Amino acid sequence: MSDGAVLLATLQLADAALPIGRFVHSHGLEAWLAAHPGATDDALAELVEATVCEGVAPLDGAVVAHAHRCTALAPLLALDRRLTARKLTPAARAASLSCGRRLAALAPRLAPGDPLVADLCARVRAREADGNLAVVAGTLARALGVPARDAVLVELRGAASALLSAAVRLDAIAPSQAQVVLARLAPALAAAAERALAAPADRLSSTAPELELHALAHARADVRLFGS
Repeated sequence: MSDGAVLLATLQLADAALPIGRFVHSHGLEAWLAAHPGATDDALAELVEATVCEGVAPLDGAVVAHAHRCTALAPLLALDRRLTARKLTPAARAASLSCGRRLAALAPRLAPGDPLVADLCARVRAREADGNLAVVAGTLARALGVPARDAVLVELRGAASALLSAAVRLDAIAPSQAQVVLARLAPALAAAAERALAAPADRLSSTAPELELHALAHARADVRLFGS
């Protein structure tokens, strides 16, 4: 693929319009904001950075990288099972599987000539594989010629963008300021991506207890706007 085609594929994977449901989840942020009604933009930025760099990058980001490197179905399925086992909260598992399965329904049409994408997505559709988002996204990115580093960056930026988008819709931060925060986080996200790329498959981890606890509280709320 030409450089232009690869760039366009990368932009498509990063596009908020990609219909996988990423932005219906707040990942506990809705409950966190309810518990911190006076949270400043700086506090929110710190929370997003910690969540993505310490929670998403060493787990989902690393899985994207490993899925990108897979050349056979068996290790992909093993990676998928391993990721599910490391999603500690029901909300985290539900969000990962919901978005991943939607991408699996679309992926064969985005990369129609790739047998590994076809095989993985067929297993996901048949519920013979969990279909976590990071596994499907990494496999699709490889098929589209998107470099592993860029695929991981798309995953991390997508996670940060989803959190900030939820904060905007919950009226906790102005849309323009959310974009400023996202730009400010770029160096931290890039550094976290490098760590994710180097993470061994048997050392996957996630440390985001603050939002995970609020995600559990969110599930018990009588009224909520987001799925998680």
